[in-house]
Amino acid sequence: MTTHTVKGLLLDFDGVISSLMARVGWSYLYALKKVKPDIKREVVFDALFNTAQKLLTAPEKQNPLYIPQMIAKISNIPGLNFFQRMKFVIKGGIMYNKCKMIIVPQPGVIDTLNLLASDYKLGLVTSANREVINKALEQIPILKEFDVLITREDCVHVKPHPEGILRGVKGLGLSTNECLYIGDMPSDIIASRKANVKSVGILGEFKEVVQHSFKQLKPNYIIPFLKDLPNLLRKIKS
Repeated sequence: MTTHTVKGLLLDFDGVISSLMARVGWSYLYALKKVKPDIKREVVFDALFNTAQKLLTAPEKQNPLYIPQMIAKISNIPGLNFFQRMKFVIKGGIMYNKCKMIIVPQPGVIDTLNLLASDYKLGLVTSANREVINKALEQIPILKEFDVLITREDCVHVKPHPEGILRGVKGLGLSTNECLYIGDMPSDIIASRKANVKSVGILGEFKEVVQHSFKQLKPNYIIPFLKDLPNLLRKIKS
């Protein structure tokens, strides 16, 4: 791929456009703090990221039990006894259901997307379900202007399978060498590589733990937040 041919941008949702902490992270942190008040945030975030990484890079078929599995696996944090784990599973499930529709745009996201929309075709490829994205359309109006929106329900396979990204490329009416995929999880980078689309890794809210996986997976580009993408694109063009 010659880097100046980028015409389309496909973006993940959680952790890229919207805060993953607001929708998922805080619910688990709150639940674990209720169960074990002295637990450190770093331990919780590391467990959350590592669990998501394992679940998102192993199965490629949609799993309706993804969230319960994730809560159960996070409960295996060292230092929790059996009763604390059971209490966390219950509280974590309750808190997730309360927070799952909370949409908090990442810093500078709305201005960034409006800026990018003037020069690039934009698409969304996410493992979030359509209900969440419909809610996001109300709070982030620029999403309505995207050329394509691919959610969990639109695919047979989820990332790291390349199906969603390839559907997104087709929806933009471009070729794979004319697109970039922007994501924040290992599954995003793996799916991009399988789709033969260059990737941009977002460090985001879990920078310390994300950096380690990105060193191994080596996305084509790495930036702190989506708001840094326009500057990266200018460098790619030059």
